[in-house]
Amino acid sequence: MQICMLGLSYKTAEVDVREKVAFNRPVLADALHALCRYDNVRGAVILSTCNRMEIYVDSSDAQAAYADIVDFIASFKHVDRSEFEGHLYRRQGFEAVHHLFGVISSLDSMVLGEQQILGQVRTAFRSAMEAGSCTMALAHLFRQALSCGKRVRNETSVSENHVSLSTVAVDVARAEFETLEGKTVLVLGSGEMSELAAQYLKEQGVETFIVSSRTFAHACTLARELNGVARQFTELPELICQADIVISATAAPHCIITPDLLVHTSKHLLILDIALPRDVDDACRDVPHVTVCNLDDIGAIIERNQEERKAAAARANDIVDEETRAFLYWVGEHAVTPTIKRMRADAEGMRQREFDRLMKALSIDLSEEDRWAVQKATEAIVKKLLHEPTVRLKESTRNNADFECVEAVRYLWGYSDGMVAHAHALDSGEIAAPHTVPSHSSAEHPM
Repeated sequence: MQICMLGLSYKTAEVDVREKVAFNRPVLADALHALCRYDNVRGAVILSTCNRMEIYVDSSDAQAAYADIVDFIASFKHVDRSEFEGHLYRRQGFEAVHHLFGVISSLDSMVLGEQQILGQVRTAFRSAMEAGSCTMALAHLFRQALSCGKRVRNETSVSENHVSLSTVAVDVARAEFETLEGKTVLVLGSGEMSELAAQYLKEQGVETFIVSSRTFAHACTLARELNGVARQFTELPELICQADIVISATAAPHCIITPDLLVHTSKHLLILDIALPRDVDDACRDVPHVTVCNLDDIGAIIERNQEERKAAAARANDIVDEETRAFLYWVGEHAVTPTIKRMRADAEGMRQREFDRLMKALSIDLSEEDRWAVQKATEAIVKKLLHEPTVRLKESTRNNADFECVEAVRYLWGYSDGMVAHAHALDSGEIAAPHTVPSHSSAEHPM
């Protein structure tokens, strides 16, 4: 069994290249079926997002599988391989597992700590299961990946401290007021940034929105989405007096909010200026009861939050290493030869114990010759009982059924419970890992 991965991401390919090889959900099942028809692909999972496209496969020949994957992408997406092949990266064995666990932990994301990737990996795994393209090894890999992602979010703060402009703007609003309930938000401009910030405020309990834009039709559209009201831009002085929070993100070439518009403001007013160029005159900071927060202010918060996330990423990397070792342990436990050896050793141990018990229970003393004969007879019984299972286990490697057969043996002999306990002990540090995590990214582990 070889777990290997071939893909590209925002780090290696521009968006136009990523678009050409993206697999939207409606075509995913057909794509997985087509990919698994290739000779060197036992099973596959396709992870396709706006920032990456990665194909994970279970194969007995990784290098041949890579060639098959490239052929599949070119054929299925009707794109010349020269347009994407130079952007691909590949991982095999340890590196493939470690990479996936890092991806789902958002350590490889464009925005460190973003949370969408966990759901995206879950969707990719579910699609592969529904398509029947998941081998036992891939299924275990992705289940453990999901567990790894959850651990990182539960045990570290890598996903805390917002680092997007809109969410940080809302964090500023939450810090400025004891509660956002009952507040009136004036949204100036109807573009994406103002809409995102307004939607986040709505999620935090704001119910009253006034939307104003130089294009009134655009203001009406956003107002409907927020369950608010649209007003003409010429009413700006009156609207500011009604607001507790102003989100300003227009495309105006000059400041639209100046100190003279704020002279009649008697209550605390927070102005979030997320426009470039700025919508708010810097002199507005000197107006009593008014707090202004612009892109520079928000940028400083984002930078500080990014640094805090980077510090938390160190612990997240430790979790990724632990989970990778646990998966490698699982792979090692599911190798055919160690399982056969353990099965034979356990059977021989049982035989020897029962032989000793029999010798003690007999009312007469057997001669050495008779003891030897009974010994050989019991050994022959054990060997004959294990012969067929041993032959079939060895044959399973040629039929690509070794993991399933070994799992059945481990379950029937009660080995799986011990493996789970071992994995838990491995995670808690109670025992040493059977494999050493390499200290550099180019290291490989055979699988």
